[in-house]
Amino acid sequence: MNTAAMAVLLWALGAPQASVAPGAPDVLTAARALYAAGNYEDALSRLAQATGDSAIAEVDEYRALCLLALGRSSEAQHTLEDLVAREPMFKMSDADISPRLVSMYRDTRKRLLPTAARDLYTKAKTDYDKKDFAASSAEFKNLLALLGDEDLAGSNSPVADLKMLAEGFSALADGEVAAANKAAAAAAAAAAPPSPPPTPATPKLYTEDDAQVAPPVAISMPYPSWRPPRADANREYHGTLRIVIDATGHVESATMVTPVTTSYDPLLLAAAKNWTFKPAQLDGENVRYAKVIAVVLSPR
Repeated sequence: MNTAAMAVLLWALGAPQASVAPGAPDVLTAARALYAAGNYEDALSRLAQATGDSAIAEVDEYRALCLLALGRSSEAQHTLEDLVAREPMFKMSDADISPRLVSMYRDTRKRLLPTAARDLYTKAKTDYDKKDFAASSAEFKNLLALLGDEDLAGSNSPVADLKMLAEGFSALADGEVAAANKAAAAAAAAAAPPSPPPTPATPKLYTEDDAQVAPPVAISMPYPSWRPPRADANREYHGTLRIVIDATGHVESATMVTPVTTSYDPLLLAAAKNWTFKPAQLDGENVRYAKVIAVVLSPR
């Protein structure tokens, strides 16, 4: 025995174990080493520690091997029967396992597969009747895969009648699953808040800095009347008004850049909203334009 195999065997025989329950792959590694060393009882003890997972079929396989090696053929047969019932699609490899056990397993599997197929059909149909269509769909697909196995396929199969039933119910279950998914998607879409309408892009705003743009021309710009306070009868008031003229020639907005007077500014802003212009133009197209206007209030 090489050094690596000896190390595995020593671990399997006596290495301290963690308190966590071992998984099937770890147990299987130890059991294989014990089996290879002829320690069949110890291997069985290790295999009894296996927890259920993807390697549990191989655990049963080695359990049956150990039982055969100990001359406990009846127990090995029961182990194989349990394996077929639990994993009907599992097959042993001629290259890795004792030919005797492989032959026993094949005979056991051929004998029990019809029962396994009918049990699987019953479970799938029960789930279908309970309206658990997702589980039923998966189970009917597993059944169809099993019915296609070489040990069951053919018109002489004792469960040939199940194929048509499984295909029909599988299609029905798939349809129910698809309908449920569609309904769920529709419900989620209905519950979601509607998407806001896209915000239209704001047309570019040009100014006097854009020399290629022909500025707007005033059509109507009436200013509100103003009477200076008697105390400031000879004083001039200065301010700056900024207006945005849209592509139709109307004033889109008006703001005071520099106030004129607190009494006149609101009147001017209100009047500016009603001014009209021939729109600014760029390459023959009307465009938005921001215009700054100096405002002077003179007693004259």
